[in-house]
Amino acid sequence: MEAAGLPAVTQHHLIRLRDIYNYWLKFPLTKDRDLVAYIQQVYELQPTQAYADLRLVKALLGDLQKSTKEYHRYRFIEMVSAAYEMARINRDAKSMVAAADKYAKYTQLDKEDLVDRGFDKIMIQPFKPTDDPSVAGFKPVPNIREKIQKKIASYWNEEIEEVEFETVEFNEDEIFKPKADEADEAD
Repeated sequence: MEAAGLPAVTQHHLIRLRDIYNYWLKFPLTKDRDLVAYIQQVYELQPTQAYADLRLVKALLGDLQKSTKEYHRYRFIEMVSAAYEMARINRDAKSMVAAADKYAKYTQLDKEDLVDRGFDKIMIQPFKPTDDPSVAGFKPVPNIREKIQKKIASYWNEEIEEVEFETVEFNEDEIFKPKADEADEAD
């Protein structure tokens, strides 16, 4: 990281995030508050920074406590395979059949494969914008454009004029930051 020119603060932060993730991998069932306590204890950080680091680890690498359905499917197949292998080693035909049955039901080998219905071949209907409300099922208002022009004209008069935008130059520090002597006078 030094060769890449990464600042020392960033290097320490990355090492801390790696350590948090490795600790979490070692103890995956650890609650968030326990992880935060670990981070605070080891790195002497405030709770807000510890929670921020934990949130960053979860965002980058995922939450270990939220297992996906795909993971559980994988685990189920692994368990059934292990049960089948154990039954085969013990020469237990009844258990082998039971494991094979569970595997077949879970993977739905008894059902036909899905037929491609060709939804990807459906052509999208062209969209043509219109200002005709009858297309949506509403009654059109007769002479609507003239009514709109009359309403605009009723609010328009000779006194209204369009103006150009002018840039104003000012010093923000003078306006938004009080001077030291003004702050003393206020006290």
